[in-house]
Amino acid sequence: MGCHRTVSLVVLVLVLLLQWPALSSAWAPVSRTITVDSDGRGDFRSVQSAVNLVPNGNREWVRIHVRAGRYREKVTIPKEKGYILLEGEGHSSTEIYFDDHAHGSTDRLMRRGADAMQTYETATFSVHANDFVARDIAFTNTHNSVNKSRVTQALAALVDGERIAFHRCAFSGFEDTLCDNTGRHYFRECVIKGGVDFIFGYARSIYDGCTLVSNIPRRYGRGRAGWVTAHAGQHAGDPGGFVFKGGELRGTGRQYLGRAWNKYATVVYYHVNMSSVVVPRGWAPWHAGNETNDVLFAEVGCTGPGSDMAGRVPWEKHLTETEVEKFVDMSFIDDGWLSKQP
Repeated sequence: MGCHRTVSLVVLVLVLLLQWPALSSAWAPVSRTITVDSDGRGDFRSVQSAVNLVPNGNREWVRIHVRAGRYREKVTIPKEKGYILLEGEGHSSTEIYFDDHAHGSTDRLMRRGADAMQTYETATFSVHANDFVARDIAFTNTHNSVNKSRVTQALAALVDGERIAFHRCAFSGFEDTLCDNTGRHYFRECVIKGGVDFIFGYARSIYDGCTLVSNIPRRYGRGRAGWVTAHAGQHAGDPGGFVFKGGELRGTGRQYLGRAWNKYATVVYYHVNMSSVVVPRGWAPWHAGNETNDVLFAEVGCTGPGSDMAGRVPWEKHLTETEVEKFVDMSFIDDGWLSKQP
């Protein structure tokens, strides 16, 4: 019996050793860690100082660990500084916040597009580099947090690069909270709070198990509703789109699920629990006008009082479980890059 156990143990060890290369290569290693502490007990007191230390052309993952605290600053990850892992200690404990905002007519700024400099420059946090990860941290724009009588664009975050992932992060604002601008992005178990177009852009993104929170005041604009999303496609057949997979939509006020920034907009809600904040019509054509044939707005398998599709706009697409698979499958955004992140 003892000999049998020994042989079995040897076989098990051999199997594990044979599997070890595959297991060890599943996630990328981190080459170094830079610590940010607002009380001065780290390498830097500010997040931007830590980012600046990462060399241009970086090709090895660098962790920037931000200890619990509130950091009032605007942080930018420039295009030249890829392979950064920005890590907090929980989005309720670690927050980067600022209160910048756009000047002038909101409608005029939106018609100029998301690349209008005034829009970009309002973001509390901006990432322009490819290959970036953030975990357990909050990004907040406080500009419209109290007075919503004269709101304007005030971004919490601008995401403008390829192969970017956010895990358990929070994005808080009101007008245009998250500019999910271009590239392939993955948001897992994040919380996104806003009132008007609070997720907008041209990107191809999956929001996996995320919580969308409407913070429109109950008496805002005499019952005026907001829009959760404002997506735009680059052209016909563009693979972009916002896909909400699981999670929930809740909060105060009233919300359309989205409005079409142009006639190639794509937004899919899949198995999302929707509260009664959802406006019965569900969607608005906005800049698509009467050209809604190419707009792909869809809901599949959603639940909750806001998921009743009886009053939806007639041009909403009705996808089967088979047809929606190409959007909810991870291959919609991932060709292997997610498993190569730390």
